[in-house]
Amino acid sequence: MSEKSFFIEYFGDLPRIRIIDFLMDNLVYDYSLVEIAKGAGVAYTTLIDIFPDLIRKNIVKETRKVGKSRMYQLNRENPAVKVMLAVDMKISELGIKEMLKITV
Repeated sequence: MSEKSFFIEYFGDLPRIRIIDFLMDNLVYDYSLVEIAKGAGVAYTTLIDIFPDLIRKNIVKETRKVGKSRMYQLNRENPAVKVMLAVDMKISELGIKEMLKITV
C-alpha cells in the first residue's frame, strides 16, 4: 500500500482497518485470503487472526469457492457495513475538499 486512504488516515493504520478499507475500495470483486492480505498490505498470519471475527460479525461474507480457495467480499447487506461505506464516502469528500484548498 503506497498511499493511505482517507479512511485509514482518520481511523488508524491498523490491520483490521486496512482489511476493511481494501474490501471497501474493491466492492465488486471477491478475493481469496491470500489476495486480501496482499491487497490490504497485512501479513497473512495477521489476516488469519482477524478474519474469523469479521466473518462472525457478518462484515465479510464468503461468496464462492474456486478450487480449494474460498472467496470473500464485504457484506454490503450488513447495516454496520452500510454505515462504514457512508462514512468512507463522507471522509473522502472532506479529504478531497481539504486537498483542493491546499493546492489552490
